[in-house]
Amino acid sequence: MRIGKVSEKYNISIDNLHYYINYGLLVPPKPKGQYIFDEQTLQDLEWVLGLKELDFTLREIHIILSLKRISGFADSQDLEELKEIFKSKRDFCAAELKRKQQNLNTLEQHIKHMEEHNSSAPNRTGVPIRSLGLLCCPACGGSLSMSDVEMDQRFIYSGRLSCSCGYHAQISSGILMTPNKNQNLQDTPDVARELYKDLPPALISMFQRSYNWMLERMEQVNLHGKVIAETYINAWFFMHNHLDALPTDSRYIVIDKYPETLLMYKHLIEKQKPQLDILYIADASTHFPLKKHVIDLHLDFFAVNEHNFYHDTFLYREIAPYLTENCHLIGTYFYFERAPKSMGRLLESYPECSSQNFRLEYFQSQLKDCGYRQKSQEICGPVTDSGNNLGFGFHVKGDRMYMMPYYALR
Repeated sequence: MRIGKVSEKYNISIDNLHYYINYGLLVPPKPKGQYIFDEQTLQDLEWVLGLKELDFTLREIHIILSLKRISGFADSQDLEELKEIFKSKRDFCAAELKRKQQNLNTLEQHIKHMEEHNSSAPNRTGVPIRSLGLLCCPACGGSLSMSDVEMDQRFIYSGRLSCSCGYHAQISSGILMTPNKNQNLQDTPDVARELYKDLPPALISMFQRSYNWMLERMEQVNLHGKVIAETYINAWFFMHNHLDALPTDSRYIVIDKYPETLLMYKHLIEKQKPQLDILYIADASTHFPLKKHVIDLHLDFFAVNEHNFYHDTFLYREIAPYLTENCHLIGTYFYFERAPKSMGRLLESYPECSSQNFRLEYFQSQLKDCGYRQKSQEICGPVTDSGNNLGFGFHVKGDRMYMMPYYALR
């Protein structure tokens, strides 16, 4: 047979046949420069395929074929050696079978645990009663009164908030909904967590480096009994990815313009760490129903960048009234290095975007103008390809994007 016919008959590619020939497993005659598979070569091929089915390696198959070629197994010593090879493979397969069974049992336990976790009723949370002292009217600074309240000893699940000046808000599904609704058409709520999908490995590694750096800084700050806030979580939500780092004796404020995004994360956290007292606020502005100077630590993972997608102002200047005098800023700023193509695509996709977005010099100068100094920072990157990820559709392949985790104080 010619090699093409052998490939068809044994359902094996011509490339594999050439590989076996070059490896020495098959030694077909080659008259007139073309391989001819005679009866002996076909027998060897059937041995190769049969031994591969028994999980023998090519090296082991070569040893077996060598024994066969030397004596045709007529020598009892060669037969004894072949028997030992088969016994060794049998023992190896038995050990592998035992290991695989242990793996199966472990996987079954994991699956059962996840099924039990998913089937268990989630813990219901709402506006923490101990966070009510953080609230006030954003219009006049006055106290808010409540009506039509559904609550228990720990949370308020629904109700109406009002001020004598005419301000109104409501609590629905345990989320404080302000009148400031999102009007922007360039964004959508990421309830399916699409922004976390299709990230290339290099970008994920940069994320993790930034995460690790931020967590190290958080360990150096006393978080207990503090008020910790994070804004613009529709893009990336640092707290949710690191719930184990958050003490239960602190109060948390999570703000985003999309109630749908807040509700999605609220349900996830109710399953993972319901012990946390989290005040979820749906507000598309930076004029929150919060008292002045209540936030001790602000976490930022892309929040400053996200703010500049829709505003020409600096996030920390806008939320400065809510930060304490000694507020800690721990975050990660994303920036480009000489990337006119990416910036052009960004400004085209987001007409309201600041032309200063993704500029390290802008971030550092604005931070300084707001009275903050960077105590420490690290440069992570660059990455030149963000893949097909929804969140970085403006990043032109080849342009260098960096992350700078930072820690700043007044």
